[in-house]
Amino acid sequence: SAIVADGLKLNLWATDSLAPDPIAMDVDKEGRIYITRSNRNKNSEFDIRGHRDWMTASIGLQSVEERRAFLRETFAPEKSKENSWFPDLNNDSIHDWKDLAVEKDEVWMLEDSDGDGIADKSTQILNDFNDEINDVAGALLVRDEDVFVGIGPDMYRLKDTNGDKILDEKTSIATGFAVHIGFGGHGMSGATQGPDGKIYWGIGDIGANLTTVDGVNHKYPNQGVIV
Repeated sequence: SAIVADGLKLNLWATDSLAPDPIAMDVDKEGRIYITRSNRNKNSEFDIRGHRDWMTASIGLQSVEERRAFLRETFAPEKSKENSWFPDLNNDSIHDWKDLAVEKDEVWMLEDSDGDGIADKSTQILNDFNDEINDVAGALLVRDEDVFVGIGPDMYRLKDTNGDKILDEKTSIATGFAVHIGFGGHGMSGATQGPDGKIYWGIGDIGANLTTVDGVNHKYPNQGVIV
């Protein structure tokens, strides 16, 4: 049971049938709540603690492309038999890196459409990000005209271009996050807009070797950063 301070009241607003396994959350000016949800956290988003034989190689990785190469070598098609522990997610009878590029992450919009104080509608407004190097969507910022989603290796700016609430335009504003295979949950998070109008977010010790859209490189593969 929850304990709340005097003068406060706790009510259930949305059940897990509307908001299953949320990661990041934000609220828009209409009071609608947005969440991210990942399908990869039991399969293609690895935790190094469960793969200690990868540890030395992972520590040596200096860029996201090096991590891609590591995953493609580790899960090469010719190693399918030894990787039979990993599910054949694309159903091609081969346990390889292509099975890492199946699961997607989601953004959902929850709303109280009849104003009774309880959410009654949930809409999936994004279902994307199935590259073999994608982390989980741990950063979310909702604004009037756009939405920012941070999912290693990119921070994306997304827009709804036709008014149906579905995010259909995607632009990467910076790429190169999540260099190492580290602890689960150490990815991009905490997206917010500062009083200066700039967008801020962080990433943990899985590191960043990022290049901005202006071509500027910031290399911090072995530490967390705030951007």
